[in-house]
Amino acid sequence: MIPRTFFITSGTGIACDQDVAYDLALQNAGIGECNLVAVSSILPPDAEEVAKAVPRTPGEITFCVISRMDGASGELIGAGVGYGWLMDGNSRAFGIICEHHGHHTAEYLEDKIRTKLVQMAATRGLELDLKRIEVKNTTVSEGKFGSVVVALVFI
Repeated sequence: MIPRTFFITSGTGIACDQDVAYDLALQNAGIGECNLVAVSSILPPDAEEVAKAVPRTPGEITFCVISRMDGASGELIGAGVGYGWLMDGNSRAFGIICEHHGHHTAEYLEDKIRTKLVQMAATRGLELDLKRIEVKNTTVSEGKFGSVVVALVFI
C-alpha cells in the first residue's frame, strides 16, 4: 500500500457536546464519513498533492496524518499540518509531514511546524524543500465546545 496522491483539508466544529464538535469539524473538512487511520510522517517520493477529494464510499478506511485540537468556551484552539520534500542533491528522496496543535495563534502554529520540518530534515542530513503549511484556528463560542482538525489525507 503506497499512496500515489494526497490532499490537505481542514475544518472546525462548534457544538454543545465535545464529540459532536469533533464530528462537525470532520464533516466541515469533508472527511466526516471516513474511518480515519492515523499514520506517521513519510510521503513516498513520487506522491503528488491533488485538489481536495471527496471520499468515495461512506465508511472507507482512510489513512491520514491528522492534527486535532479540542477546547471549551472562550478558548483559542488551533491545529496545523505541513509537508516538504527531502532533497538528495537535485532529486527528491521522499517527503516528511509534521503536525502541531494547541491553544495557539495561526502564526505560532506555522512557525512551530516549519521549525519541526527543518529539524526533521537536518536529522536525516538532507535539504528541505518546504511545500505547504495549513493551519486552522478559532475561538470557541461562549457555552460551547469546539474542535479544529487539519489533515493530510492519503488517496
